[in-house]
Amino acid sequence: MATKRKTAASAPPAQISESVPAALSPSVESASVLVDTGAEVILRTNFAVVEQDSIALLHAASLLLDADTAEKVNVALDHNLKLWIAIKAVLVNEECPVEPEVKANLRNLAQYVVNTTMEATGGTIEERRLVSLSRINMSIAEGLLRGQQNKMIQDRAYEIWEAEGRPDGREQEHWLRAESEVSVSLKN
Repeated sequence: MATKRKTAASAPPAQISESVPAALSPSVESASVLVDTGAEVILRTNFAVVEQDSIALLHAASLLLDADTAEKVNVALDHNLKLWIAIKAVLVNEECPVEPEVKANLRNLAQYVVNTTMEATGGTIEERRLVSLSRINMSIAEGLLRGQQNKMIQDRAYEIWEAEGRPDGREQEHWLRAESEVSVSLKN
């Protein structure tokens, strides 16, 4: 099933300005366009605050999945496009803490998102494409959170190892204990 997408030419004037990715326009006035898009989160965090970045990705995924009218499809695709343009912009920043191989993969995903969104400007987009874009966002968010959890476990295991006098041969015991503690703390 294909869903109609409004193009910039058919959108009311207020939406035309919002459909232009603010990440491409460096002026202060255009920064206000990013409000509530998730893109400002990525630009502010430099893709280094896992919880906030994950929430931005999950929100965009939710918008895509809930898009059941042409208007909602338009809003969801524009929102997602801005988010991924911001991700792509942050990835070129040398201060971005993402590993080079992951950066390359994210840049490829960003290009896929841009291409898929641009194809939709022809007037329709298949529902499976919206689901695909949504799944990308959910997978990246899940990966970010899983990586953050592993880092927390690693840090806690190191603390346990140090507190016990740095004994040899107890890495697995320390890891499992740290894993349990982190799991409990995340549930609370």
